[in-house]
Amino acid sequence: MKITKYEIDMLDVAAADAFLLHFWDDETKYEYVILIDAGNYEDGKRVAKFIHEHYNQQYIDLAISTHCDKDHFGGLVYLLQQQRDNGVDNMNIKEIWVPDPAQHITTGQIKWKTKEGIKDVKARSVYDMDNGENLLDLIGDIPWFQPFSDASNWNGNVKNDYGGVLKVLGPTVDYYRSLVPDFRNDLQAKVQDSDESQAQEAELRNGKAYSQVLEDANDDQSSHNASSVILQFQSYDGKKFLFMGDSCRASIDNIDQTIIDDLKDIYWLKVPHHGSKHNMDNEMINHFHPKVAFISTEKYGHYLSKAIVNVLKKVGARVYSTSEQGSMCHHHNTETHKGYTKSTPL
Repeated sequence: MKITKYEIDMLDVAAADAFLLHFWDDETKYEYVILIDAGNYEDGKRVAKFIHEHYNQQYIDLAISTHCDKDHFGGLVYLLQQQRDNGVDNMNIKEIWVPDPAQHITTGQIKWKTKEGIKDVKARSVYDMDNGENLLDLIGDIPWFQPFSDASNWNGNVKNDYGGVLKVLGPTVDYYRSLVPDFRNDLQAKVQDSDESQAQEAELRNGKAYSQVLEDANDDQSSHNASSVILQFQSYDGKKFLFMGDSCRASIDNIDQTIIDDLKDIYWLKVPHHGSKHNMDNEMINHFHPKVAFISTEKYGHYLSKAIVNVLKKVGARVYSTSEQGSMCHHHNTETHKGYTKSTPL
């Protein structure tokens, strides 16, 4: 593919994630839509409404769930229900990428009393919804692949590339398998509030942006978040766009060093875990050194840390947040959406 016309839509779904990667292949003129997370259950309708109102086509070529927290996969459950029932919001999803924990755990590793026959049910319960639906059960006949960076080393339904323009950088299969036994099966995500009464300033030390708050913060301990699928979109002009889900320092440490080296001075960053200080540190921000950073979040103190924003700004990034601007679009060679105005960085 040759992609010279593209846009990334970040939908305002409060403290959740829902991104649409929309691009055109210059050679075939085909219009692609890739959904990267879909927010909470009720946000699925918002995704469908956005596509209806702003895109020419009414389908999703690829839907990706980065990890098993409801604020990322819940909306996809709604969309799959609509597809199953041929509802008004049926987006005719053509392909799904989501890891299956049941394929990466043995009965002996499960911490709950269980028999071999219900191992899969227990492992997959991280994708259960309160309405009784399960994300993996809803996939049905849709082509389904598990996204791992080392997919070429494995047989079965695994992928690490879509058309040469979207690549999976992490996790590896082995790293994902190391995390699955510690997945939470009560479905309660750990809300990370941040004490914003602390001094949040960033400074330069030896030419590098630095925050004492980030230096002192512990790495996110959630195995769900650490298992996040990390994706890179690359345009025709070499610009790198990095989607990090809710990944953390440990996630990055388990990526091949050659990949990390290639992520120096990227163009665009989806800041992980709604801007939490537990998911990026000074070193990561200085290495990525993005020109543009997008944060999907609700407000300062609820995940979002001013320290993260200040260090990003200190390295020269233009930082945007749904908490201030609502839904936003980063676009290249496309028209601005109806009703949109120019966003102002934080």
